[in-house]
Amino acid sequence: MKNKILITGGSSGIGEGLARHFHEKGWDVLITGRNTAKLAALAGELRGVHTITYDSLQEHQEEQIFQFIKNEWDGRLDVLVNNAGHVELTPLQGITRRQMENMYRAHLVAPSLLTSGSIPFLIATKGQVINISSSHGIKSYAQLSAYGSAKGGLNMLTKIWALELAPLGIRVNSIAPGPTNTPVLENAGLPPEVILAIEESEAKSIPLQKRGEVSDIVAGTAMLVESGWITGVILPVDGGISVS
Repeated sequence: MKNKILITGGSSGIGEGLARHFHEKGWDVLITGRNTAKLAALAGELRGVHTITYDSLQEHQEEQIFQFIKNEWDGRLDVLVNNAGHVELTPLQGITRRQMENMYRAHLVAPSLLTSGSIPFLIATKGQVINISSSHGIKSYAQLSAYGSAKGGLNMLTKIWALELAPLGIRVNSIAPGPTNTPVLENAGLPPEVILAIEESEAKSIPLQKRGEVSDIVAGTAMLVESGWITGVILPVDGGISVS
């Protein structure tokens, strides 16, 4: 029987890279996202990949995912990857309730509800949860109050869940990517000249003097998936920026 993996935010960036990797390994892959056109395009290219339109900011959308796993995968799930999220600059001066609440819903509330509902499936497979966090959840940066604190919270949830779910045979870990070449800044609505300035500044601040690639994050995630005795780990894959 094929292994089953659910990847939220799987239609672009790191999520897409993970979907391609596990599809190539012969796994059954379910990806979620808000952009139905991107989901359809990826499913058309990667035959057999399943898609569900899912917005982590909306309530009660997890149920359609649970129903798919029950009906299409006979209640089997080997790996849940909580990857969906977004970045928004939030200087403390002028910060809004909407900005804070949306960031926490995307990076804390939604992963918590999805992971909670997936526990019965993961118990059956002695499966695992991988949270895609960020070096911003380890190292502090100005103007990222909402995003940085949300990712810091996700790192703590990783450790709490690892303790809570270990007796059930479920492992929980987190990958904390550093600045990586994905569409995340473009998706945040930043103009090209601002994106270029951010990328150049980040590259100079990384000890290895270069931004990461999606393949770097995929490699770290695959390592955690394949190792059977790692849990409660926050693994920085960031060129050393979190210790700089």
